[in-house]
Amino acid sequence: MDDPQLGLLLHDAVEDVEPTDRLTTIRQQTRTRRSRRWYAVGSAVLATAAVVTGIAFAAQRPSSGPGPGPSKDPAASDSGIPATTAVATYYVGETPQGLRLFREFHQTRSLDTLDSAIRWLDGAPMDPDYDTVWPEGALLGGWIDYPGGLATVLLNGTWLRDRLAGISAWEAQLAIEQVVRTVQAVAQQRIPVQFQVDGTPMDQVLGVPTSEPLDRSPELDVLAPVNISNPAEGRIVEGHFSADGVASSFEGTVPWELQDADGTVVLEGFAQGTVDDHLTPWETGDIDVSDLPPGDYTFVAATDDPSGGEGGGPTTDTRTVVIR
Repeated sequence: MDDPQLGLLLHDAVEDVEPTDRLTTIRQQTRTRRSRRWYAVGSAVLATAAVVTGIAFAAQRPSSGPGPGPSKDPAASDSGIPATTAVATYYVGETPQGLRLFREFHQTRSLDTLDSAIRWLDGAPMDPDYDTVWPEGALLGGWIDYPGGLATVLLNGTWLRDRLAGISAWEAQLAIEQVVRTVQAVAQQRIPVQFQVDGTPMDQVLGVPTSEPLDRSPELDVLAPVNISNPAEGRIVEGHFSADGVASSFEGTVPWELQDADGTVVLEGFAQGTVDDHLTPWETGDIDVSDLPPGDYTFVAATDDPSGGEGGGPTTDTRTVVIR
């Protein structure tokens, strides 16, 4: 069962959602905070970073839905260099229901996949449609204690205790959910997550109560109802490709389109998932693009919308693909 604590907080914060382009606002605010360099590189921070660096936690890609598996590089393995591993990181994006979380996979050669995933959370995602609520430098990494499975995430200072200027209660909740879901995806377990500064647990982060370790919220409360796992943003394709992801859509149907640079639909179809109270996998199968001219195209996956737009319209997720 889902831990009710964060879920109740998220439900309570829904009233703060405004029907505006909040993703643009978040980008402007985080850009300002990054330019002001909130974080200080001092001896305490360097010592904390050294501790994090010394703690390694290796994991395979998360099992919650399809996505790119760890790419094996024989040459790297033979040379002693770690093979790449795909890890999931959660970012915010616009939907007809307001900001929700989208999952994006990153490849890392680090043995500490948890540390890599956490540090990506306050950086720029590959997909330009996504963003993060976390200011640059806010997250210093983390580790998981065994046995027991408690995850600790290190924050760069107590200035992160209160909600930052211009961030709504809902956006603060999504920031916490970004971390919790990213940590649990790497661990492949529903482990509790706590926040810490200089060895001291934080009772509040961005204005959200965190005195007790947190679990993730129900999927349909916080996740976008359609999400592309493959292809990755900017993937180069020759002749054909396929797409997959997760969705919660009417009757499990996920319509898809391939659009050219002018927005003209050149191919279309639908993928079939399952009907459930959470996001389930979908995949297109092989998509033949051998007859299309080279160039940049946009793959669009959507939720089915039998209401004709009465509920705000379908949710979409997109990826740029480059046909050669």
